[in-house]
Amino acid sequence: MKLKIKTFTEKTYTLEILYHIGALEDSIHFIFDHESKTCAIVDPAWDPQLFVDRIQDKGYTLTDIWLTHWHFDHTNAVDELVEMTGAKVTAGVNEMPYFQIETLPDTVEDGETIFIGKTAAKIINTPGHSAGGICLLLDGHIIVGDTLFVYGAGHCSLPGGNVRELYHSMQKLKTIDDNVMLHCGHDYGCKINTTMGEQKSGNAYLLLDNEADFVNFVNGMSQGLVPYPTGTLTLKEVQAML
Repeated sequence: MKLKIKTFTEKTYTLEILYHIGALEDSIHFIFDHESKTCAIVDPAWDPQLFVDRIQDKGYTLTDIWLTHWHFDHTNAVDELVEMTGAKVTAGVNEMPYFQIETLPDTVEDGETIFIGKTAAKIINTPGHSAGGICLLLDGHIIVGDTLFVYGAGHCSLPGGNVRELYHSMQKLKTIDDNVMLHCGHDYGCKINTTMGEQKSGNAYLLLDNEADFVNFVNGMSQGLVPYPTGTLTLKEVQAML
């Protein structure tokens, strides 16, 4: 199997992403801390042995599993990885009632900072796609799970999902610096690499700044009345869909 991989090397860490993993083609994120030679994996699913082998082949040790949300396609390798490595699992406190894994995660709240070695990740609570979803803001990069996609966003149809909460989460994500690179839980957009600035200027979910319009847009999409966006849009184009 030829893997599709992107690697970004920063001052204290390297971010590596494996794309199109498993039945639902998840994007799996690895954060390698240079100094400690430890690794955090974000939302591991489908192929735990592949992940462990890849980490060990690089001379690193998997010590942490960070979960953006509870959905099966982002967590189904957690228990096996914990059994294989003893890694600690961390997730948002408001997601705890929904997890369907045996391992009990440590919990974090909005604004906290967690570390892999000396590499910091700030927690941003972004409910909506799920009740307690979180994003991980690193130096120059943000890992958002399914809260946001390239010119799209995750649905709100599973337990804990809430359209109005998703709207307020989008307002929080608008405050992220334009030059920060966005990394999503799936490669569902028209391209893989994008910045928050590009998304703020062309992602329908970030363009809408009125809660009622946002709710109408998302609900209309779920009813087949509004097409799911596949590329950049203007606010005028989005409003014309309502």
